[in-house]
Amino acid sequence: MKYASVTDVVRRIKTDIEKDYRLQSIAMEGNIMGLKRASNGHYYMTLCDANCSIRAILFRNRAGRAMEHVQEGDHVVVIGAVNVYEKGGTVSFIIERLFSQGIGALQAQYEKIKRELEEQGFFSLAHKKEIPRFPWHVGVLTSRTGAVLHDIHKIAAERNPYIRIHLYPIPVQGAGAAAKIAAALEKAGKNLKLDVLILARGGGSLEDLWCFNDPQVVQAIYQSAIPVISAIGHETDTTLADYAADVRAATPTHAAELAFPSIRDIEMDLAAYSQRAYELLEARLERCRKDMSMIKARIQPQRYAAFLSLKQGQVSQLRNAAVQKINLAIAKKEGMLREVQASLEAMNPGKLVQRGYGQLEQSGRIITQIAQIKTDEALYIQLVDGRVKTDVKEVDIYGKSNR
Repeated sequence: MKYASVTDVVRRIKTDIEKDYRLQSIAMEGNIMGLKRASNGHYYMTLCDANCSIRAILFRNRAGRAMEHVQEGDHVVVIGAVNVYEKGGTVSFIIERLFSQGIGALQAQYEKIKRELEEQGFFSLAHKKEIPRFPWHVGVLTSRTGAVLHDIHKIAAERNPYIRIHLYPIPVQGAGAAAKIAAALEKAGKNLKLDVLILARGGGSLEDLWCFNDPQVVQAIYQSAIPVISAIGHETDTTLADYAADVRAATPTHAAELAFPSIRDIEMDLAAYSQRAYELLEARLERCRKDMSMIKARIQPQRYAAFLSLKQGQVSQLRNAAVQKINLAIAKKEGMLREVQASLEAMNPGKLVQRGYGQLEQSGRIITQIAQIKTDEALYIQLVDGRVKTDVKEVDIYGKSNR
């Protein structure tokens, strides 16, 4: 039995398609997804509607000025033919002419959501957080099985193996992906052990990346306490998550380079700082030496000794003058003290008693005037060493008798 080769089958398909005139001159409308311009000037894209999609090519010589204002998500009308690429066995639509119909439905929805979120302040530059210079723990939100995670691990191993990676696996497209991405972001954004987060996935069409335009995801990025680096799609792809992130990286590899500072660069910086510190210290010491030499030259030790001798003499004079003033003040105070002491001595009752005076008491009171003395009543005379009791027989008041 003879079997048909792959080439035979693909060529039959190609021949059948080329013979079908209905597929050789078609006017078709759809939305552009995954628009790419190759280095040779050809445009590659996917044309899709709500249900289906087909790969399409617009060659450079047919593009003209038709692609000047066309962008991802635009709604277009194309005229062309279906073709089979034999080597790859793929069906493509070869565009002969392209007419832009403006923003497509998906792109219009993108612009609408963007305006609403921007008005709510989710893209405000004032809210952006700085990426730490020396992180120790990096959270990575991406597919567990995709090439993105492999690339991030590779860059981390090359640049800084001391930083620990914490994976938060997420779906990166499809129904329900947005809610799961937002939940993972909320969880990682509250983990204060982390220093920075990387939200990443590979390239894709606007439709493939749509979950990263969801308001839930944008809000989760905005509310994260940890700085977020977004690396979604290729450099030309921009999602609303990129606008909300603190830093947008062109690719996941670029995000890893931003999050993982090179240990070699750090070592070189430390070496440079050390050398600079040594040079500054040497320069400072040299300036101090020069200053000391200049001061020493200005002082002149011989003159300085004479200057010190003069100052010592002045200090001695001041000290002697101070001592004299103090002694004079003390002598003056001692004289005043002696005067007060003499006055107190003069007023001392004991001294008066020793000179023959005594204190008189009668009826429990001290006699200060002779008129207070009563006759026929006991009178007490208080001396230093005792008291005398006597009877009053007669009292003379300046020559008068009081019997």
